[in-house]
Amino acid sequence: EVDTFMFEGHDTTTSGISFTIYELARNPDVQERVYEEIVSILGKDHKTAELTYQNLQEFKYLDLVVKEGLRMYPPVGIIGRALVEDLELNGTTVPAGQNVLVPIYVIHRNPEIYPNPNQFDPSRFAEDAESKRGPFDYLPFSAGPRNCIGQ
Repeated sequence: EVDTFMFEGHDTTTSGISFTIYELARNPDVQERVYEEIVSILGKDHKTAELTYQNLQEFKYLDLVVKEGLRMYPPVGIIGRALVEDLELNGTTVPAGQNVLVPIYVIHRNPEIYPNPNQFDPSRFAEDAESKRGPFDYLPFSAGPRNCIGQ
């Protein structure tokens, strides 16, 4: 378990941050809006201002940006699970005990869920848009009892 915390958690965090920064570089309008939010919350001395739990909660747009980065580039693109009970899927029964793969990357790029899925668009995660999705349409940290402990 220490290995999971120390090493596997490090790579996924680094990946998520790196790809989000990449998209900020590719989208200067989004980058400017994030900067404006930082200045509005932390003030003109934002480079040396103290971050607190309270002011971190105020970064609403940055939260949308990070979520969109994790949607486009999930740190773990596919997960495996063993079924604990039979699963009916499109008229086919998949028996309990069978290993299945959940393609998170593919789900996050599904145009029926995310129109223009290859476009970086943080507004996808605004409250009104988020409420229209299903509970398993956004899985950067997996789901259920074996989800990412570091989320």
